[in-house]
Amino acid sequence: MVKLWAMFFLSILLVSVMNFYAVYREPDLVDITDAHEHIRENIKVKGILTSYIIDPYDSGTDRVDLLVEDDFNVIEVRWTETGMRQSGREDGLPTTLPPIGTLVEVVGEVTEWNGRIWLSSTGAGAIQYDDDWVPRVHTINLTGVSHNPSAFDGDLLQLTGYAGDVLEGNVTRQTASLMDHPSYGNAKHIISLAIEGRLDKSYEAGSKISVTGWLRWSERDFRWQLQTHATQIGILHEAGAKRLSWSADSTTWSYDIDSLVTLEGTSVIEEGIWWIQGPGETNRLCLIPAEDDVAGVSQDWSGRLVWEEQRVQICLDHGQQTDFTNPTGSIGSEYTPLSELVRDPNAYRNQTLNLSGWIDGPISPDYDKGYLADGPDYFSRSTKFRIILEGARAEWIESGTKVNVSATLIWDTVDARLLLQVHHIEIDADEPIPVVSLAWTDGFDDWQWDINKRVSINGIVKEVNGTLFIEREGTQVGERLCLLGIGSELQTQTAAGVAPIDWEGRLTTVEDVTDRSVKLCLDRR
Repeated sequence: MVKLWAMFFLSILLVSVMNFYAVYREPDLVDITDAHEHIRENIKVKGILTSYIIDPYDSGTDRVDLLVEDDFNVIEVRWTETGMRQSGREDGLPTTLPPIGTLVEVVGEVTEWNGRIWLSSTGAGAIQYDDDWVPRVHTINLTGVSHNPSAFDGDLLQLTGYAGDVLEGNVTRQTASLMDHPSYGNAKHIISLAIEGRLDKSYEAGSKISVTGWLRWSERDFRWQLQTHATQIGILHEAGAKRLSWSADSTTWSYDIDSLVTLEGTSVIEEGIWWIQGPGETNRLCLIPAEDDVAGVSQDWSGRLVWEEQRVQICLDHGQQTDFTNPTGSIGSEYTPLSELVRDPNAYRNQTLNLSGWIDGPISPDYDKGYLADGPDYFSRSTKFRIILEGARAEWIESGTKVNVSATLIWDTVDARLLLQVHHIEIDADEPIPVVSLAWTDGFDDWQWDINKRVSINGIVKEVNGTLFIEREGTQVGERLCLLGIGSELQTQTAAGVAPIDWEGRLTTVEDVTDRSVKLCLDRR
C-alpha cells in the first residue's frame, strides 16, 4: 500500500513539473514566415521594429500595435498591459520600447481570426532588445545625407529642417516632407517623412522641426524615406498663418494648399457663389464661408487654403470642412529640354523640372494620363514621355496642344516605367489649339487615328428618322457621319441653303445597342 501511495504522489509531481515547464519554458525562436504553423502557440520572433501606434483606437487602453519585419516578411504585434502607465515617462512611452529601426525580440501567442494572423503579446517584458541592436544615430544635415544616402541605410538620423507640409494632429499615420528652407521654391534638398503616431496638435508647413528617424529605401515609392514616430519630432519654431499677396502670381498660392493663410479683401456674393474680392476686378479668391459670414465685409480673411473639388479651384475655407488635393505648384523660368531628359533619365529621377512640349493624344477630364512630346505631330517629334496629371480638370487637353509643365520624374511601380508626375500644366496662349481636317476620301481606316480629337469636316446637315447626319456634298452612295448636335445645326444649314458647311467638334464613338455596332460621330456638344 505504501508503494502505491508513493507512485501516486510521484505521478502528481511529474504532471505538475510538466505543466510548469509548458507554461514557463522559453518559447521557440520562429521565423516570421513560419508563424502561421504555430496557431495558438507561444513563440518568439526576431526582426526590425518598423512601426508602432500607441492606443490605436484612442480609447485610453494600455495597448500598442507594432509591425516587426524579418527580411521581406512582416508580422503585426498587438501588445497589451505594456506597463507604459507605470513607466513614468512624460511622453507616455513604455521604458522597453526602442526607436523605429531597432532589432527586437517579441514573445506572444500566434492568433488567427477571419484569415488574419497576428501576435498577441502581454506584459512589459514581451518586447526585448539589446543596446547593441539600436541603430547608430547620426547628427547630420540634409546636404550631408544627399551626398551618399546609401551610406546611412538602416541607421538613425537626427535632422533639422522645415516641415514641407502641414503636420496633422490626431492622425495615426501620415506622410510629409522635411526641407532645408521654409519655402518650397527655395529648398535645395527635400526628404520624405513617414510619421507614425499622433502629434499633440497640428503644425503648419514651414515650422522648424528636429526629427530622429530611420533612413530606408522605400520600395513602394522608389525613394529614400525617413521613418519616424511622432514622439521623435521636436518643434523648434511654429510657423503661423502665411499672408497671401494679391500682387503675387496666384498660381504660386497652390504651394500653400492645406496651410493656414490670411488675405485682405471684401466678401462678395455673385449668383449664389462666395468670393473674396481684391483691389482689382480680376483679383478674387473662392471663399467657403462660415455660418455667420455676411457679404460686403472688408477685412483680413483667415482660414485654411484648400482645393475645392466641386468648383475645381483653390478656395479659402473660412469655417467649413472640405475635400482637398495635394498642392499643384507653378512653373519657373528654367526649362529642361525633353531631349536631355531621355538621354539619361536616371540622372533626373525624383527631380522637379520645368518642361515644354506638345500633348500627344487628347486627354479627357476624367482621365489623368497621356504623353508629352517634343513636336506637335508624328513627323516632327523625336521623343515623347508618359505623364500623369495631378488634380481635377473640367476641360479636355487637346492633342497637339503646346503646354508648359512643372513635373517630377518618378518610377511607376505599376507600369514598371519612368514617367512625369505633372504638378502644374499651362496651355501656351501663343500656340493655337490644332483642329484635324477630315477628308471624305480617307474613310474609317484613317479617321480612327483621330478619335477623341477636335476635328472639322465639310458637309451638309440632314435629319433622317430623327437622327442628324453630316452628308458629303454630291454623294450618290449615302456617305455620311452621324452628328451629336447642340440644337441649332438644322437652322444653320437652312440659312446656308444647299451649300456645305465646315462643322467642328470632337470625333467620338457611339455604341448602337440594337445593331450591336459602334459608329463614329461628330460631337459638337
